[in-house]
Amino acid sequence: MRVVSIRSLLGLLLCGGCGSELVPELALDLSQLDSIEPNDSQTNGFTVNGFTVNGFTVNGFTVNGFTVNGTTASAGGSAGRLNDLSGIRFSSLSLNGVSLARSWLNQSTLEASRRGTQYSGAQLVGATLEGRLLDGTALPLRIEDVRSEDGLTFYSVAVLADEGPWPLCGTSSGVPVPAVAVVGYWDRSATYVDDSSYFTFGCANAAIGKCVRWGYRPWASANECRGGQCKNRALSDWHRACVRMVRADYCGDGISHTRSGTRINVYDQLGIQQSANPGWGLESEWRPDGAQCINHTRWLRADAAQSQTDLAYVQQLCPDRLSVNRGARCDTDQSSFNTQVGFYRSAEVRSLLRNESPEYQ
Repeated sequence: MRVVSIRSLLGLLLCGGCGSELVPELALDLSQLDSIEPNDSQTNGFTVNGFTVNGFTVNGFTVNGFTVNGTTASAGGSAGRLNDLSGIRFSSLSLNGVSLARSWLNQSTLEASRRGTQYSGAQLVGATLEGRLLDGTALPLRIEDVRSEDGLTFYSVAVLADEGPWPLCGTSSGVPVPAVAVVGYWDRSATYVDDSSYFTFGCANAAIGKCVRWGYRPWASANECRGGQCKNRALSDWHRACVRMVRADYCGDGISHTRSGTRINVYDQLGIQQSANPGWGLESEWRPDGAQCINHTRWLRADAAQSQTDLAYVQQLCPDRLSVNRGARCDTDQSSFNTQVGFYRSAEVRSLLRNESPEYQ
């Protein structure tokens, strides 16, 4: 299991003097990935989670003279996510002023074609796109750099603000935090919308990007075997459950109940992530629609500004997800998380992931 130690990048840093040509402030350096998420997986095997969905919250710059400000969702409500990046239409892609409306994702690589000419990966550096915020505001974007590592394509994307290009995912150690591209988008409740006409960028240090890097690649699959029978599992389901888990989105309503930098132990039945056995208690199991069999919340009160505890929130909004209210279905040996129990169940109603935490105060 991966150990990560990051700070959530809630603001975007201005890249002064950036023009249309690639400059150091917008060029990727994938050797810096470990400085964003230090990987100590060979020592203690913990995971750090963060509360943003795609890692991007617009804050305090102007686009076409319109000031855009954003906040981050917490237990106080979902309205704070309205200025998070939602989706990007494939048809909005242009290169050198020429529309590349026929575009798609090949795994994590953006590709396009026009009049018999194919474009892929770094050939699309300089291409522009139109993103949409959750409140519907259009956001002009430009691809500044493209690099590949470990079978993934990473992007440096800039917001074309009036002040100049701003790194979409912020910076770390003086270079842009990379983003990965995923088909579809997440709505205001952080629910995945499977719309093939859209894709989104997930920053490498936030939920969507983290879950891809941890091995839950939504375009891939993995085998799960019971006795002599094996089934091919679509990892898109595990990725969606992972996004909920990373954010401690217990009720599946888009409200996060964690803090960036919180250590958790994550594991599955596919062998992608294995338990580090830190001796912590089981926090919860996870499905694409949120938590199941919640034994305890990650934090007593993740948002210190809230008077209500996280457990009280769950008791009020989704008490049926608490293990005390689900009886034997939450016994560790009878849960659908186990291959013997859940092998023939749909991923939509089966527990796909488990995580442990020490009940942070």
